[in-house]
Amino acid sequence: MKNKILSIVIIVLSLASCQDDFLQRPSLIQLSEESFWVDADDAVEGVNSIYNAYYQLNNTFTNYGMLDDFSDIAYQTWSTGMTTGQYVAYGSFFSGPWGILYKGIYRANTAIKRIPDISMDESLKSRLMGEAKFLRALFYFKLRDYFGGVPIYDTPMNYDEAYKPRNTVEQVDSFIVQDLTDAIDLLPSGYSSGDAGRATKWAAMSLRGKTYLFGQEWEMAAADFDFVIKNSGRDLHPVYEQLFNFKWEDNSEVIFDAQYIMVEGFGNRCDITYGNRNTKTGGWQRTVPTVKLIDSYEMADGTPFNWDNFETINGEAFDPSNADDWAKEDLVKEIFNNRDPRLQQTVVVPWSTFIGEGGKTLIYKWPQDASDSECFVSNFQAVYAWRKFVHQGDENSQRYNSPNNIPEIRFADVLLMYAEAKNEQSGPDESVYNAINRVRARVSMPPIPEGTKDEVRERIRHERRVEFPGEGLWYSDIRRWKIGVELCNHDVEGFIGNKLRTRGFAEREYLWAIPSSEIDLNPELTQNPGWE
Repeated sequence: MKNKILSIVIIVLSLASCQDDFLQRPSLIQLSEESFWVDADDAVEGVNSIYNAYYQLNNTFTNYGMLDDFSDIAYQTWSTGMTTGQYVAYGSFFSGPWGILYKGIYRANTAIKRIPDISMDESLKSRLMGEAKFLRALFYFKLRDYFGGVPIYDTPMNYDEAYKPRNTVEQVDSFIVQDLTDAIDLLPSGYSSGDAGRATKWAAMSLRGKTYLFGQEWEMAAADFDFVIKNSGRDLHPVYEQLFNFKWEDNSEVIFDAQYIMVEGFGNRCDITYGNRNTKTGGWQRTVPTVKLIDSYEMADGTPFNWDNFETINGEAFDPSNADDWAKEDLVKEIFNNRDPRLQQTVVVPWSTFIGEGGKTLIYKWPQDASDSECFVSNFQAVYAWRKFVHQGDENSQRYNSPNNIPEIRFADVLLMYAEAKNEQSGPDESVYNAINRVRARVSMPPIPEGTKDEVRERIRHERRVEFPGEGLWYSDIRRWKIGVELCNHDVEGFIGNKLRTRGFAEREYLWAIPSSEIDLNPELTQNPGWE
């Protein structure tokens, strides 16, 4: 929705008296005023305001690598909190997303209640109802992912009416599925360019399949994903790295994303948080990919990467903890160049190039020398840097307003979720291998070998790890698979073995804390285990 500026400005002005926190606002009735919900323009602007809440949520999460900083594949350089198990239930980290999500739900509830009474084109009315139901389902899916069972509110209400107890996860899933089933019937298959970015029936079906997947309803999940694969007309975009640059937005792979523009107040924070000091916008590198992520990328022939396979000119094994070995340019290039192409399309590695401000080609030399005008200089000692979502050269001049869209669901995700659901349902078959290998073939990686159900499960998990870093999917994956404790308790190191932080992940972190401020306001709420 790149033409959404005027509509959102209008709706934000109309909502100026609303505060952000769902249960702490003095009034939640502004969108319900009879003077607003009177014609089609009001209906469109009201639905646009629901999208606005979704963009706010993602702008919060970009500060943490879309939450992958809380997994083993990325880490925060600026704060600790969830990365070391130090967050507490009364912290704003939990109350912020909770408030944004319920604000979006309130706006969706208001639209769903008011739009049917507006005299307007019936096809537009149906579409807007479908968008509102899809977005409400998406918000509840996020709440279910992070917090587990939460109170279900399906009508707009004032803060003094919001005293429901938590529904179960199963009840939340059923509510989400019903909203998405309705949305599938109401939404179109696509839009003209002027409305690109709005929810489609394929987005609704993909999210319904994902809801089934998270609930381990494998057969239902596989059926939804299979239908999207065969009927949506979506396909993998041919060049992986282009997926994360605004110049190729709205391509065939996008099923649903958060759309941003290079205008103050309407962009995201990726360039400042993912980016580095060499960019035009002077990024802070608040999120950094880890050594564990980089070492997980396979060799180009599909074999696992192993440091022991590389020797210095003296015949000694390359020692990544020896800073002198990293100064051997040709050897380091050999280590990185014959790997899964997604590695260097995602990450800036030593002795690779990066286009800095003014179009100047920089080299990530080691050791770094800030006085060398040709040297890429990272913000921190001996760390890798994100290339994904980061503008090079002079592409972006807005430090806090990157125009890159952030994908919520893309076709590669649907393929791998289908493979997972089908494998868990009945074990690997030809369709499972085809789905996985289709994602790998995009970057010229060889097919995976046939294996058992358990072996293919690990292959699917590997593929998700290297396909989606920095997009926030891996953090949700390791929590739903209950492998976070296994993966995330370790020292985080720079590439020369320098200790950066001790990473912590406790059992309680599979679900976030219900914000203490909400429990104080609503005594019917109960806390998640370990956060009491």
